[in-house]
Amino acid sequence: MKVNIIFTADEVSQSKTQGKICVVIDVLRATSVMITALENGAKRIFPFKDIETIQEKCRNLKNVIKCGERNALKIQGFDLGNSPLEFTKEKVFGKDIYMSTTNGTKAIENSIFAEKIIICSFLNVKSAAEKIIEYGKDCTIICAGTNGEFSLDDALCAGLIIKELEKHIDISLSDKLLALVRISESHDNIKDILKGSTHYSRLLALGFEKDMEHIFTLNKYSSVPEYENGYVSIK
Repeated sequence: MKVNIIFTADEVSQSKTQGKICVVIDVLRATSVMITALENGAKRIFPFKDIETIQEKCRNLKNVIKCGERNALKIQGFDLGNSPLEFTKEKVFGKDIYMSTTNGTKAIENSIFAEKIIICSFLNVKSAAEKIIEYGKDCTIICAGTNGEFSLDDALCAGLIIKELEKHIDISLSDKLLALVRISESHDNIKDILKGSTHYSRLLALGFEKDMEHIFTLNKYSSVPEYENGYVSIK
């Protein structure tokens, strides 16, 4: 199997994704939120790049949740922000969620020409790797990044996916992929690897330490949400 890597949402294009199995990662925090919300019974998650589209689509809808962030903070007028701990069963069960974030939802929308779009974070690395193997086609891992820049948290998650894939199938590793695997092997503790990194440090400064305890729980869930027909759901 051939595995490619894209390091920011801005780099994603039709030519890089068309016909591919794409795995979208935004560890801090969009894909972690999506996985958590769906595990807690949310029906569907509709991701959009821009806030205005969500406002328009939700204008005449009832029993939906608007959520998301800009610069890590909840969007004014929205129901929830981008903390996975907000998406409890009591709040989201049976509901549709409309979501816009700085990086993650952009990465998904930019990937719409892919054959399959898998949603991954630390919470479901093992199951996501199993799903990639099940589909049996070349794969492109898309790291959402942070504001158009490389983000260590997403790269670490990508390295863990590759490491998991290597247990079961042969992968020809480029230097980029090898570097990600080496990063994933550098420490046993995710916090130790991410210490001092830009996005992680900003979220800690904003008081989201409890989010990290949840987000950094490796393979907490077995579900693998996918984006299809305009929304993310568990099939």
